[in-house]
Amino acid sequence: MITLKDEQIPKLMNAVVLEKPFVLVHKKIPIWPLEEFKDPDLLLIKVKACGVCGSDFRYYQGENPWAQHTIGQKIENPPNIVLGHEFSGIVIGVLNDSNKKWLGKRVIPICSKTCGKCAMCTTGRENLCENTIHMGHGQGWDELEYYPGAYADYVIAWGKGCFEIPESVTFEEATTMDVLAVCLHMINQGNVEKGEPVLILGCGPAGNGIAQIIKIIDPKIEIFIVENSKRAVEVAKQYKFNYIINSNTKNEEEIIQFILNKTNGHGVNSIFDSIGTESSFNLGLSLLTKGGTYVNMAVHDQNITMNQMKLASERKITTSSNFLIEEYKQTLKWLGEKRINVKTWLTEIKLSEIPKIFRKIVDENNRGEYFKIIIKKD
Repeated sequence: MITLKDEQIPKLMNAVVLEKPFVLVHKKIPIWPLEEFKDPDLLLIKVKACGVCGSDFRYYQGENPWAQHTIGQKIENPPNIVLGHEFSGIVIGVLNDSNKKWLGKRVIPICSKTCGKCAMCTTGRENLCENTIHMGHGQGWDELEYYPGAYADYVIAWGKGCFEIPESVTFEEATTMDVLAVCLHMINQGNVEKGEPVLILGCGPAGNGIAQIIKIIDPKIEIFIVENSKRAVEVAKQYKFNYIINSNTKNEEEIIQFILNKTNGHGVNSIFDSIGTESSFNLGLSLLTKGGTYVNMAVHDQNITMNQMKLASERKITTSSNFLIEEYKQTLKWLGEKRINVKTWLTEIKLSEIPKIFRKIVDENNRGEYFKIIIKKD
């Protein structure tokens, strides 16, 4: 391995390991053996920051949301996953001369690698590649002692998927790139029409990011947001979105009537659902206008009852999985230009705090004041 000058690479590193469902452990593990992965494009990155994704909480509970969203299958997770796929850092080691250009660079890598050969990859739908190898998910790897992720001092990534972080963007802000690219892909799935109102169900980082990007695309679009988290509502208010509806204070019938009144009975053209429950599904379909599109980005293994008449008049239901490379490049440009603002999202924590925070949020069902958690490294 070719390493950054004067960089001492240890044999062991700190990591948070998902040993099995509901068991997260902070401990020392061996540093990633780059050469043993037999992939010359791999880099070794010193992690400077890592975001905690909503999907990480689902992995913690034994789900595999990547498999459910992307290939529509239920796949069991292996033991000993080091979670964390939203990361930024400094490249300190490479395996070949062609990647030496990355040494010492501040980078935000795409956290996955697709096969490039399957029917999805060869038809421009690589975001649906079932052969994807993924950081922080345990997906696509051969059997390993520990599966790579960025809840650690070091992480691996692919040179072809690396992007240099703009000078205007901090390591912490850069970790939101994965979710921002997902937001743009979801918008593209939603057939947003100029001047036509949209509804966002759930305004965590994904919902907030969707709303910000829609305002970049067309500032005149009216945005309706439905959210029940006190913290998420507070964050949304800082961005002056059109209508923020706290579903703790309005029931479903009142929400429907409010939106219909504001749209002169028209409803909304595009719906983006980051909740994915039967309740959010039926609420959305009740407000979808003729020819409109409902997009679900939170696919669960569940049965949902609906009245088929709600699909009349060419209403569409679809899902959204991952992102395309051009969407990643576009959102990185907007982030660098400060057209997307994620500063108000972030709460910084230490790596060692992760197990306690996961227990608090999931086991005690207490999100507290967290909106977007970032693991910050020295």
